[in-house]
Amino acid sequence: MHFRLMNWSMASTHLVSPQHWYDWAHGSINPNTLPEIKPELSFLPALQRRRLSLSARLMFQAAYETVGEMRCPTVFVSHDGEINRSFELWQTLLRDGDVSPTSFGLSVHNALVGQWSMLRGDTHENTALAAQQDGWELAIMEAVALLHENAEQVLVVAADEPLRQPEIMANRAPFAYAVAALLARGGDWQLSRQSYLQDNGDYFGALNWVKNMILNRNSFTQFYQNSAWRWQCIR
Repeated sequence: MHFRLMNWSMASTHLVSPQHWYDWAHGSINPNTLPEIKPELSFLPALQRRRLSLSARLMFQAAYETVGEMRCPTVFVSHDGEINRSFELWQTLLRDGDVSPTSFGLSVHNALVGQWSMLRGDTHENTALAAQQDGWELAIMEAVALLHENAEQVLVVAADEPLRQPEIMANRAPFAYAVAALLARGGDWQLSRQSYLQDNGDYFGALNWVKNMILNRNSFTQFYQNSAWRWQCIR
């Protein structure tokens, strides 16, 4: 598949400057040793900002830095979604036998992109994907399909955060992050998939993609447990 990459951005609670991201991409810093700073989201009223979860704040920050005030269809993808809110709801249900309907509503997988749409008054089509390993590439593929259905541009956003409870065995994001990319019709990037089998895969390919982009790699392959995706700049 072919597309134009118009713009892209990323957000994290630990990597909060371009220099931080550059150092991380070059392996010279560990993000978890840096102070945690939540995105300010100055483009939103204070009342709206206070109601957003950490994943929502990161998603909003990366998405806004990518598209600004422009409205367009959005494809959201996440491996874990609102994992910390979901575990809190589960524990509350076991303890109290009841949960907050509002919190439950915000825990569903399409809640983040729904909030993005509502707070911006954007009525374009939104898609939420619950993907396992190669979610970033699958979201790009979904966006390209929307471009072929005559969308002018499509925003793709991935967001995940680590589960905060260390006693629970689970695959965790290395740190809280969001990645956003704006796609349009064109041919400066080519993405293709090949079958690939290995014992372990990387669930958080959007971060690897950011690293490759920071390192200015025009050709690279992202490997997952059952697939390998080849990115190639063909300008």
